[in-house]
Amino acid sequence: MKYLKSFNEISKKDSAIFGGKVASLGDMFQARLPVPGGYGISIEAHRDFDDKPFSKEFKKELHDAFKAMKCLRVAVRSSAVAEDASDASWAGQLETYLNIQDHQLEKAIRDCWNSVKAEHVKDYAKGKKLGVDSLLVGVAVQQMVESEAAGVMFTTNPVTGSTDEIMIEAAYGLGETVVQGIVSPDNFRVSKKKRTVTHFGIQIKEKMMIYKNGRNIILNVPNAIADRAVLKEAQVLDLADIGIKIAAHYGKPQDIEWAYRGGEFFIVQARPITTLG
Repeated sequence: MKYLKSFNEISKKDSAIFGGKVASLGDMFQARLPVPGGYGISIEAHRDFDDKPFSKEFKKELHDAFKAMKCLRVAVRSSAVAEDASDASWAGQLETYLNIQDHQLEKAIRDCWNSVKAEHVKDYAKGKKLGVDSLLVGVAVQQMVESEAAGVMFTTNPVTGSTDEIMIEAAYGLGETVVQGIVSPDNFRVSKKKRTVTHFGIQIKEKMMIYKNGRNIILNVPNAIADRAVLKEAQVLDLADIGIKIAAHYGKPQDIEWAYRGGEFFIVQARPITTLG
């Protein structure tokens, strides 16, 4: 296919073709890390169809690949060319769209491309001295994880800089509540050397995002679980083990987005931590 490749055909060296996020997902998928399957759309598609109708061939590629995944809904994630570089993570700059159905796919892809035109994105690129080509966007189309819990993980403590500490933030439902700052998540810290949880910062989680009646909605967390730890100690340690593997795979500390469902953890993004001194 001209514009698409599955994750098992994409590696980190393909960041100039698919953007940093897609390249990272493909790289981890091939390393047998727990990444949901999917495919990448190259920046060439952005260049060819920005503000232009999709060709019949491109549409066929998109929908054939969606059907081949045999899932009802996907996550559609923007992937900038310079994304996940050591000095420019693009964290929170571009858009992600969750629970996208086949008939919504084309619009979600175009919305990802258009997100790079926002003023705050242009300011970010200017501040990082990135060229015009860095404003081309690849797209990841990934099997949706209907998460019971989700959050972020830093394989080096981003606050203290401690290389022995992993920091994990966790909330109920979809991880967008953590990424967007809608909820105060639980905070766990793990010692890599001792493989013990050294800090349990359990918060009252008032809100959660779920998929219901064809859209993502924010609900109140049931009172019975609002003040309970989202993850048990053993789960925190299992997630930390995955983080250690990812950091070792890339040879540098990682900022990771994770999801949990049905007794399994899934990794939906990993990028270098750019805030360490």
